Order: sequence, then C-alpha cells, then structure tokens
Amino acid sequence: MYMTRIIEIIYRRKLNKRRIIKYLETKASQNFNTHKKMDEIIVSCVQREIKLVSNVEEYIDMLEEFVLQAAERKSSLVAFPEYNFFDLLGLLPGFKAVNRYLNSKAGTSGEEGSGKGNKLIHDIFYSLSKPIQEAIELIMCLLARKYGIYIYTGSYFIREGKSLYNGGSVISPEGEILGTQMKLHLTDFEEQLGLTRGRELKAFDLEIGRVCCPVCMDATYYETFRLARNLGCDMVILPIANNEEYNLYRALRGIWPRVQESYVYGIKPSLNGWLFGMHFTGKAGIFAPVNLTKNKNGLIAISRSHEGNNVITAKLDIEALYILRENDEYVGDINPRFEKDYYISTYKGG
Repeated sequence: MYMTRIIEIIYRRKLNKRRIIKYLETKASQNFNTHKKMDEIIVSCVQREIKLVSNVEEYIDMLEEFVLQAAERKSSLVAFPEYNFFDLLGLLPGFKAVNRYLNSKAGTSGEEGSGKGNKLIHDIFYSLSKPIQEAIELIMCLLARKYGIYIYTGSYFIREGKSLYNGGSVISPEGEILGTQMKLHLTDFEEQLGLTRGRELKAFDLEIGRVCCPVCMDATYYETFRLARNLGCDMVILPIANNEEYNLYRALRGIWPRVQESYVYGIKPSLNGWLFGMHFTGKAGIFAPVNLTKNKNGLIAISRSHEGNNVITAKLDIEALYILRENDEYVGDINPRFEKDYYISTYKGG
C-alpha cells in the first residue's frame, strides 16, 4: 500500500497540471478550418507505436504531432487508440529496464502471469490511473481547443471508487469533455487484472453526426454495433490494441463485419509495439458499407502495415449513408418471432 501511494505521488509530480499548461502555452498556435458539411466530413484515426517517454513534454509532442497532421488535412475529428497512456509508464523509475527485460524474454518461458503478479500490476495501475487520467484529459482538451477539432482521446484507465475501468472520452473543439465510454467486454488479461466492465453504451451528438465509442473487444459481438444503430449513430469509433501477432482473418472478426451489418461508418485507431513482453499489432483504418466504397470492399482507407506510425484520413458522406439505409431492403432486418423463441428457449428453459 505504501509503495502504490509513493507511485501516485511520483506521477502527480511528473504530470503536474501547471507544467502541462505552461508547456503547451509556449508552443506556437495555428488556425485551421475543419469541414463540417454532412456530405464532406473528413476524419482521421491514429496508428502509433508505443514509445516510453522520460517526461510529459515528450508525450505532449507525440500527441500533438498526430493532431497537427489531422488538422492539416482539414479533419473535423481525430481518434487515438486503446491504451493511449502506455508511453507514460516510462515515467516510473526503473520501468524501462524492466520492460526491456520482459520484452527480451517474450515467448521463451511459455508461462502465464501468476495471479499474484496480476494483483501487483493492478495495484500499480490503480495508483497511477488518476494522475494519468487527469493529465491525458487536460492535454487533449487543450489540443482540441488549440486546433478546433473533435478528439477521441483513446482509452486509458479510469478510477471510480475502488473500480478500475478501461475507457476513453470525446472532446469538443472548444476543449470540453462531452462524455466518457467504458469498455463493455473485457479480455481475459483485463479480467485477471481486476478491471471492471462498463454497463452502458453511450452516444454523443457532434456537429458532424452521432457517434459511439466502444473499445476493441466490444466489436467481437454484433450486439454492440446494433445498439449503436438503435441509438441513431452514424459513426462508431473503435480504438484497438491487440496483443497478438497480426493475422488478417483474426482482424476481420472486429469492426469490418460490424460495419457491414449495421450500416455505419467505422473508425479504427490502433496501437502497436512491445510492452510487458506482449506484442501489440493492428492496422488503423476507416470503413463503410461495401456499397459506399470505391472497390466494393468496405474499405475507405487503411494502413499498409500493422506496425509503425501513421495517420489514416478519409472523407465521409453521411447523406449518402442515410440514402443507402433507406434504399436497402435488408438493413435493420430482424425476425421478432425467432428472437422471442430464442430468448425463451435459451433463458427461460422453454
């Protein structure tokens, strides 16, 4: 308990709010005109590599470079990936050396982490979660206001009472947090860490359309995107950080089929690199129903590689999406009788 308290103190000192504000105030400002017409919305999503930083200024510079690229392309929105805070673990004394060791031993022992080890990791994350959350939200709010752009923060650990969640926030061009979405479906590793799952999918009204922001594993289940459609969403942002070797067919279990089923635009930022001996991979991309894409393949834009840094940008036509929904005889098609009988037989023992 004493150690975790010390860790929180260290992070509050290194992520001091005055330090963050002062540093961003010293950086030059630019004016950007972002497009907000419904037939020419431009959005960007970030693919980036984990880079352990030595100070918060390095982290700010890294984030701002991606926001700048999106703004220069006249994007109205830029979305960051899951676990967008991992770089800040570099502020923990001795962590870089430990991480190098774990990465060098990756795949050699064949052993899973012990429950005791996961409990220790949970306690460490719990202690540093609040100062990291406050720092990320402050940085992103300042960047959103500076560039006049919507920002999805990517996910970070959120501490509420004794619970620790994986979630991210949507920030307005005025620098205000519009809301936060917790991850609804946890991975085995996240459950072992003792994370708590969210219980509600939220929708956020932006000038460019309505958006939901489930997280990574949430796209494995069709119900998540169906809920998004029922909430009237035009776009779904899905940040990912897949801790597995890249495989095209594994990747297809996520956002691509959900977009085809739900008739929404899909925006997928991704994190890659090595941490804790785990290899994270994934291609950032922007997706649409096949009939709205040039090659009828459901891809508007996608990264060429599953590793490295990239900003993927594309134009979305919300009006065309509405027209497609109206003219497609199968969109939203359901079988109420089947679903009723299925529910009874599965959950009522009928």
